[in-house]
Order: sequence, then structure tokens, then C-alpha cells
Amino acid sequence: MYERVLVIDDSQEIREFISEYILQPKGFEVLTATNGLMGLEMAIAKEPDLIIIDQQMPRLTGLEVLQKLRERNINIPAILVTAHGSEDTAVAGFRLGIRDYIIKPIDVDEISASVDRALRESRLQRERDQLVQQLMESNSQLQRRAQELNVLYGVGKSVSSSLNLEEVLHRVVEAAVYVVGAEEGMLMLLDEEQGELYIRASKNLDSKAQSMRKRVNDSLAGKVLQTKRAIAVGGDSQWKRTHTALLVKSLIYVPLILQDKPIGVLGVTNRVKETSFDSNDTRALSALAGYTTIAINNANIFSQIQSERTILSSVVERTEDAVLVLDMRNKVMLSNKAARAALNLPEAHLVVGQAVTQLVKGKEFLYLINQEVGEEGREISADVPGEDGHMYRATVTAIGGGFRSIWMKQIN
Repeated sequence: MYERVLVIDDSQEIREFISEYILQPKGFEVLTATNGLMGLEMAIAKEPDLIIIDQQMPRLTGLEVLQKLRERNINIPAILVTAHGSEDTAVAGFRLGIRDYIIKPIDVDEISASVDRALRESRLQRERDQLVQQLMESNSQLQRRAQELNVLYGVGKSVSSSLNLEEVLHRVVEAAVYVVGAEEGMLMLLDEEQGELYIRASKNLDSKAQSMRKRVNDSLAGKVLQTKRAIAVGGDSQWKRTHTALLVKSLIYVPLILQDKPIGVLGVTNRVKETSFDSNDTRALSALAGYTTIAINNANIFSQIQSERTILSSVVERTEDAVLVLDMRNKVMLSNKAARAALNLPEAHLVVGQAVTQLVKGKEFLYLINQEVGEEGREISADVPGEDGHMYRATVTAIGGGFRSIWMKQIN
């Protein structure tokens, strides 16, 4: 849609200059008027997006035109052009709502920038007015949605709070069925090697349905995975039978996207209910899918960390040298048998999470761990006595995230 600018000036030279060198190259539709009265009539009839108006003109001055527009409650952004600078004229113009005040001779860059500023403000105002109108029209619908969103938030928070993957997936499916009022739900994950989706968790599906696998290249769920777009279907049972191998009356499938990679599909179906799902149900399920991918990622990361920690703990536990890992608050994250013996610490499960400053009394050791190590990879060393009567060469190393390792090698 072209924006329309009305140029009101009794000088043909100035009208043509503004039109041909400033406005038309920017793609504006240009209207012109040769005096104030004609400009007033055109402004009322044509409703331009912007007026560029000269102050000194026959019939009506620029300010008089703007005053008469205001009397009619017509608020069009305007730029006032005058041959002589006058503080009184400028003040009067701004009181009438002009967006800028330009003194002749006209500078191309100055008026071009002024036009952009004036229209930017009016564009923003139009967008704001449209938004306010839309918000008013949608207010009742938003009120109805508020309760649904509160429920969804609570369900999503519950889903994302668990780090047990099995628990997460079943919570997701139960939540999906509950939120949209579906009869059945399933969460399908992608088997990349086989190019198939398999049901990883379900709600109210029979044993035959639970064992189904869907080819990505030949199924509705596969289409959702490939396009990364949700699909809601209702009303054409034969078409749904072809794609799902089960007769359902309505369904929604939404993709599970993790770091822009599709990993599965969350779906709900109705076999008995006649009512179809609507766009609100699709949005709710899509929101839940977002929680789901975060929860799956968190559970996978936690599982990986736990596995790595188990391996690390097993290796460190068998190390003859004493090893401790502390967090930024000097709390013990890891200790091996040699460290607990050297520092007279209790059993491992009683040490983790405890402040080492409360467990160890040796001043030399505590002084060492309270020293600033610096950036990751930096280390400091000192000889410290252990609680077992031996001397140790202790090395503190920064390992990132505020964590430090203490490696203690017996020297006598």
C-alpha cells in the first residue's frame, strides 16, 4: 500500500522539487495544492498520510490550514516549511501537532529525514491503535484462555521438574490428554537408523497400538516430523484411517523439536468423541511439546552426567593419591578413599555437599584452598600436613565454573 503525501505550496518550483527529488524516489504517492484553501479541501477529501505545508500562502496560511483541520478533529502529521525562522510560528505549529519545522532554502537530506521521522511516528501510532483495537476485541477470548494457560503452565512446570526420562515421558502424555480433553495420547520418538517413529509412552492405547511403528516417509506423524509443523485433523475418517492404521475421529500431532532437530511427535486422538480439536488445543499441545523437548534434553544430560560421574568416581576412588573436587563455595563435590583417609573425613555419602572448611581443621590446608587460583587450568601448590601424620604435596587446579580439584601426593 502506497503512502500518500500532500504538498501544499504556492511555488511551483518548490512543489516540483519536493515531489520529484524527495518523495517520488521514495515511492510515495504525491498530491499537490497551490494554495491553503485548496490544500485544506484536498486534505479533508484525500486523507493523506503526511502534509508538507508552506506557511506563507494565499487564501489560507499553513497554520490556518492546520487549525481548521484540528477543528474538524482531523489529525494528519505535518511538516511546516517557512522562509523565515520565527519562534512564535514554531511554537504555534507544534501546538497544532506539526512533526517538524523547516526553514527555507530546503535541504534535501534534512526534509528527507524529516519525512521519515514523521511517517515513522504515524506508522507506530497506527500500529498501536490497531493493536489496542485487536486487544479490546480479543479481551473476552483472552480471559477464557487465561485459565487454560495457567493449567498448562502448572502441567509444564511439573513435567520439566523431573530428571527421570521414563517419568518425564509418561507425564507428558498424561498432561497432553488432560489439557486438550483427548481420549488417547502418545509420544513417538524417532528411530533414525530405521527411519521410523515408535511409541515411547502412551495413555489409554491398547497393546496393539502401543507396538505400532510408523514409517517417517509414509505416515501422517512422519509428515509432521519432516515439515516440523503441527497437524490437526477431524471429519474425514477414511483419510485418517489410511495414515494412522487406526480409525479415529479427530487427532492432533505436534513435532518435538530440539535445537532445530525433530526428535519425535506428540499426539492425541479421539475415537469416540464427535467433537474435533480446535486451534486452541493445537496451541496448547505445541506449548506442551516445548516443555517436553526441554525436559527430554535435561533428562538426557542428567543421565549422561550421572554416567560420567559414576565412571569418574570409580576411577578416582581407586587412585592412590588423595583427590577432592570443591565447588565455588568450598563444598565437597567428590572425594576418594585416599582423601578421606588423609584428611580424616567421614564416608563419601556424608561428605558430598558439606563445606570442607567445616570438615578439615588443618590451617595449612585451609589457607591453600582459600587462595585465588585464577582462570581455568591455572594451579597453585603447597606442602600441607594431613590428619594422618603424613606430609602431602597438594595442588589446587581451577577446572571451570568456579570448581577446583585438589590433588594430594604423599611425600613422606
